[in-house]
Amino acid sequence: MDNTTRLAEMLAEIGADWAILTSPDSVCFATGHVVPIEIGPSPFSGGPTTAFVSRDGVAGVVCPNTDAGQAIDCEEISYAGFACSVVDQVSNYLAAVKTMLEKLGVVGRVAVETASLTAALADLLPAERSVIDDSLKRLKAIKTTREIGLLTRSAEVAALGQKEAAGISISGRTELDVLNGIRARMETEAGTRCALAGEFLAGIERSSTLGLMPGAYELQKGDPVVCDLAPRVQGYWGDSCSSFVVEAEKSDEFAKMHQACFETLQFAISELRPGLKVCDFDKLLRNHLKEYGYSYPHHSGHGIGTSVHEWPRLVPDEAAMIEENMVLMVEPGSYVPGLGGVRCEFMLRVTNSGAVPMATF
Repeated sequence: MDNTTRLAEMLAEIGADWAILTSPDSVCFATGHVVPIEIGPSPFSGGPTTAFVSRDGVAGVVCPNTDAGQAIDCEEISYAGFACSVVDQVSNYLAAVKTMLEKLGVVGRVAVETASLTAALADLLPAERSVIDDSLKRLKAIKTTREIGLLTRSAEVAALGQKEAAGISISGRTELDVLNGIRARMETEAGTRCALAGEFLAGIERSSTLGLMPGAYELQKGDPVVCDLAPRVQGYWGDSCSSFVVEAEKSDEFAKMHQACFETLQFAISELRPGLKVCDFDKLLRNHLKEYGYSYPHHSGHGIGTSVHEWPRLVPDEAAMIEENMVLMVEPGSYVPGLGGVRCEFMLRVTNSGAVPMATF
């Protein structure tokens, strides 16, 4: 069953006639249309690329001409966003939306995404509305066979990036230089440009500080490294994180911390299964790592799909149940001033009885 059909069934359950989707990840999830995101919002777009899905399974996409031509099983209307002349992208977008609304016969109750619905688009829609955000995030959390295949491919690309990182992280190279080499290897494997999230941080201070951007820091022999790689391939994200030391053996203290985090990840794989509450799983991981004397201030992981971070987030107050065919990132870590940082992260598919890594490195 494709996602358009799954979404149509969900609309029937929540009493809506149409879904109007305006976030890039939801558009891709529902229709397969991949919205370019490498440079942020497109300068050639007059509004968010918009997908329309009915409870009868009829679907359509409005997009700028710069990313047209992707439609397979849905109606597509593109508008002039890029041209060798003065272009009013907003007016063109709204005109295309009006045409699509008329062509598909969009009437009744429409379900919208609150975070990405624009005022201009809202003015064109039927007045009877409901919010789709919560129902949609839960639908997206359970992956189809096709999605599992796409996510496996993205996981493999990320794993190849980790292998490249281990080979080219040498003293004298900057974080950005190494990251550029990693990215080039992943994109060559994917055969296309890949949007990339994550980080590559080296040195005791930088690797133990969350939230920094890779920069001009030059790697030195003995530096700890946190290498977090999340490439988007064909609209679906992979993710991963490794930690290692540049051109040297780990110190006993660092090796102890690394082993604790990696064993906690292995423990997570052994414990993850359907029917387990997210909060209980999160507690298991934190308690396991605490036994070694370490802790981490961030989530234990998150869902992944057409967005790099999807519901559910593995946090202490999330009471949702883990279900079969969820794909979850699990990422125990530790960050100790004066020692460095470690984070070990695998991409895991939840099976009917447990969990399996989608790629290893």
